[in-house]
Amino acid sequence: MRARGLETAVRVGGAVVAAAAAVLAALIESFLVPTYWGGIAIPLAGAFAFAGNWSLAALAVWWTGSRWGALVTSLAWFGVVLTASMPTSAGSLVISSGFNGYALLLAGTAGIAVALWRYFRPRPQQAPSAPKESRQ
Repeated sequence: MRARGLETAVRVGGAVVAAAAAVLAALIESFLVPTYWGGIAIPLAGAFAFAGNWSLAALAVWWTGSRWGALVTSLAWFGVVLTASMPTSAGSLVISSGFNGYALLLAGTAGIAVALWRYFRPRPQQAPSAPKESRQ
């Protein structure tokens, strides 16, 4: 009984840590949106969002032992990014509408979509194999 409680604690702790990592990743990516080099927009935030969301979902599935861990990280990331893309009452905006802002939103969503497809896609059912004697 004690081992089962420890396993549950590890799984819940893994989900919490993965969700916190998704929130931190979304915050960092949001502040990387205005990245320019010599006047050219560099979609660094979008590249990090795609790779980060895909890998955080895989990490959450591994830590929790359930495919629903991918959904936890996805919801945490979306919550931060959607909040950062809404203007405040004073008009402040973290994720602006421009090339880099759209790249972050599209690439991050694509990373989540790939991860969710990987863990939630329907898998073909294996037909039961016939006994060895009947194959002759």
